[in-house]
This record gives sequence, C-alpha cells and structure tokens, in this order.
Amino acid sequence: SICKLHNLSTIPTQRTLDLIPDTPLEDEEIQDQDLTPQTICSRPTDLGTARDFNLLQQYSKRAKCPGTGPESDTKSILLIEGTKTFGRTGNNLIEFLHALQYSRDHDVPLGIMSGSWAMRVLLKMWMAIQENNEEQWIDRFERAFCVKILKDEEELESLGYENVIRMETRDLFVYKTQTSLNDYLGFQGDNLRTLWNEYNTGEGRDGVGKEVNDMCSGIDSVFGNDRETAIYSVIHSRSLEGEPGFKLLRNVSRKSGCDPVGALEMTPGYIKSILSPLGMLNYPIVFITDGQNSEVLERLQNDPDIGPQLRLVPEEASWVGGDITLAIMSNVFIGNPASTFSGFIAKSRLAMGFGHNYLFRAKNDQGGWMTICGDDCIFDRSIMVSMY
Repeated sequence: SICKLHNLSTIPTQRTLDLIPDTPLEDEEIQDQDLTPQTICSRPTDLGTARDFNLLQQYSKRAKCPGTGPESDTKSILLIEGTKTFGRTGNNLIEFLHALQYSRDHDVPLGIMSGSWAMRVLLKMWMAIQENNEEQWIDRFERAFCVKILKDEEELESLGYENVIRMETRDLFVYKTQTSLNDYLGFQGDNLRTLWNEYNTGEGRDGVGKEVNDMCSGIDSVFGNDRETAIYSVIHSRSLEGEPGFKLLRNVSRKSGCDPVGALEMTPGYIKSILSPLGMLNYPIVFITDGQNSEVLERLQNDPDIGPQLRLVPEEASWVGGDITLAIMSNVFIGNPASTFSGFIAKSRLAMGFGHNYLFRAKNDQGGWMTICGDDCIFDRSIMVSMY
C-alpha cells in the first residue's frame, strides 16, 4: 500500500519509548499521557502519540500468558538454551519470534536460559541490562514477552516441569504456525513493537556483560544533527552468498510473483522505478549491504540520477543494529524478500505503521516495474515459507 511520506519538520527531541505498563491504565491515566509523537532516534513512528501507543499495546496484551490458563498444559515448557544458532542475525530474530509463536500456539510457557543465544542476540540491540538492576530487568523482560528467564538447569528443575521441549534453532526457524495470517501479523507486530519499545541507546550491557552500542549510531553517522528532519531512502543489497541467493529469490518468486533476480541485481532502473514517482531522487539514498557484490554499488554510484544522492555508512559506524534502525526509520525502504535481514526491517516498519516498503517487484506487460505483492506478504508463510 502507498502511504504518505512523513512530515519530519516538527519532531520532538530524542527520548526512549515509554515502557509498556505492567498493569492496565485507568482512563484518567491514559488521558494524562504524553501527546507528542512516539519516536525512535528522534524520528516519529506512525503509531500516533504515547497515549495511542499504550492503548494499542494494552489491547493486544489482554490475552493471558501461555501456560497460565485453566486449560493450559502446566507440565510442559519450551526452552531456549545453548549458544548455537542457525544462520545470521535475521535468522536468529525469526527463531526468537517463532519461539514466542510456538509458545502461544501450544499454550506452553517459554523459558529462556540467561546465557543462551537469544539473550546474546537481543540484548546487543534492545533491552540492555542497566547497572545494578538485573533483577528488575528480568522482571521487565518476563512481563514484556510473557516468558521465564532461567539462570541454570537447577532453577529449571526446581520448577517441576515434566516435559521440557528442547528445539534446535533450525527447528524454530522452520516452525510453521497454523494460525491465520491476520492473527500472526497482529501477534508478531506486538512483539516487534515491544522490542522497539526499548531500543538500546549506548547505555547498559548485553547478555555477556559487554557495553552495548547505540542503535541510533547509523542515523547519526550519516545525518548528524539533521537526523530528526532528514528525508531519505534506504537500499538493502543482500547477495546471499551468490547462487544460493538466486535460488532463495526464485523460490519466493514462484510463490509471490516477484521478479526472480530484480531484488538481487538492484539495477538503477529498478531503484528509479520506485524513487522517481515518489520524488525521492531529490533526497539522500543510503546504501547498506553485506559487501558480497560490489557491482551493485558501482552501478548505482555511476548512475547520473542516483549517484549524487548515494550515501554510505562510515565503516567505523556500521554494525547490525545501527543499519537496522537506519533502515526502519527511513521514509522509503527497498529490500530483498529472500533476505531475513530485509524481512525483519520490513516487518518492523509495518509494526511501526510505515508504508513505502518495496520488496516484491515485477515487470508489467509494458516492461515497467510494479509492486506485485502487498505489505503483509512478508508475514505470509505460504509465500515466505520459513522466513515469514
């Protein structure tokens, strides 16, 4: 769907999104809440005000936590443990979100070992542990995601579960929910908003005790003091290890109708077919990449329309979290539907209310490029298979 480009001229100063309340707010409390726009790195989301955001989150969290109802399986628990992962960051985030989905689908609680891969991946970017408040952090994390943080096997045994469900990360990645697309989109959108409710700002430490980076560093490195008002597009170029990438995109193409090579090649014509009708060729175009195919960047740099607007994140400021935030908070995002990294960005943008996500493109009968699959296709298991 095509949404308006956001007016970035009246954005408030930076602040972290307010934590989701642990208990429902009374009508008077909601009325008294901040009416300034919800922001990430000083840039507004499209979720309205703090009041709107809390109403949205409270409505979505009225359901009970898995494993706590009278009909629940109280003898089983799904456990995330160990440090072995399947794939890179995009895959790992899907694995965590699928674990939450499995817990909800099967009405069993989700336990997460504090030293597991999930904590290492998540805390680098969100919900950093602040100094001397680990117990408070555990309580906040458990309430936010309806999970149980466990320190070790001894604590797990003390809870008395008879059936501990131990799934490999690959099994979590390929898990297929049987819930409806609308239900899945709503639940996962809630989880994504919960993550971005507490993005890291460079304070605190991650799951292994290291100081965290600032998720706003990518935006700051490119736009500096103009980060609040900058209007820009992001291109995410992901080659996916060459031939395997073409195979992945062909699979998505067969199910969605998108072009089998367009999102990998990212030709100037492909990019301009998106940005020109929006008037976005007059504004900066930030290029983020896995660095495996330099030809894509060279073609864009040599294009007379795109080249002058192209921006790169400085090497010293480029890292996964900074790149993700830079892309999520852009006015226009162009990505590869076969990349779980692009997919996470697109899903987060949709959860934040943003349109202008361009992943599924195909040529029409006249040879022009057009969007062939709607925004919710990135959540659709019939199209994305395991990457949904």
